[in-house]
Amino acid sequence: MVIQTIFGIEVNRSKWWDLAAVFGILFSYRLLFFLILKFNERASPLFRTLYAKRAIRHLKRRPSFKSKPPSSYPSKRHSSLPLSSPSQQPLTSSPLT
Repeated sequence: MVIQTIFGIEVNRSKWWDLAAVFGILFSYRLLFFLILKFNERASPLFRTLYAKRAIRHLKRRPSFKSKPPSSYPSKRHSSLPLSSPSQQPLTSSPLT
């Protein structure tokens, strides 16, 4: 009685129509979920490639990733002097002496 007077809902329908409506809603949600998953499967590689291209373009603009000519190395570590092993170097700067 409350449903009819307050909410204005008809109650003289069959329970089978209600059950069909519930199954229809469940089916539509499942279909929507399936379509969203398929869209994500197809769109994910596209978004990944776009993000990778954008990241590479951003890295190329950074000064730390720009290539320098190999002839000028200001540090001693990358000099063209012959390499010597640590056992051949003098122990003048050793913390043990």
